[in-house]
Amino acid sequence: MSLRNIIIGLPLLFLLGGFLGGCTSLSKDQIDAAMIDRLASVEILTLGGRDGQIYSRNLRQTMFSNYATESEYRLASKISISSSEAFAVRGVSSDFKKMTMTVSFTLTDINSNDVLLRNAVSANATLGTVSSKYGNEQSVLQAKKRLAKLLAERVRRRLQLYFLSTAQPIDKT
Repeated sequence: MSLRNIIIGLPLLFLLGGFLGGCTSLSKDQIDAAMIDRLASVEILTLGGRDGQIYSRNLRQTMFSNYATESEYRLASKISISSSEAFAVRGVSSDFKKMTMTVSFTLTDINSNDVLLRNAVSANATLGTVSSKYGNEQSVLQAKKRLAKLLAERVRRRLQLYFLSTAQPIDKT
């Protein structure tokens, strides 16, 4: 496990530790199994376009969608991309471009049609370090791909936090 993954996982570990401190009747294995079941029960609506397909595919992979379970929740997402042509680096104008990709998502209970969670996540990428037109086009495509994958991971983590916050302690009596 890399240092980056450890650092990223620390806030979730602290949240989980705090959660378990209040609910001592849940074991780690029970939380893991329950989390996999909850994530697998989310029906992910597929987005159109290259960015949407990359996002949807990566989200399905991280949400255990191949795990056979009945859908209880529906996740609808929308991707928006904005970019600025040039920005200043320490007061000097440059040809760099800043791209921002935002995913707005809504988690709905399929049975009651109630909206359980409505949120948005975003990420940035810097482009424009390549001088050729073809290189710039490839840079944009790769940035969109990286951002779509990153945002799929962030959406999964937000859903995990939501499911952890609504978990019910299991009575062992």
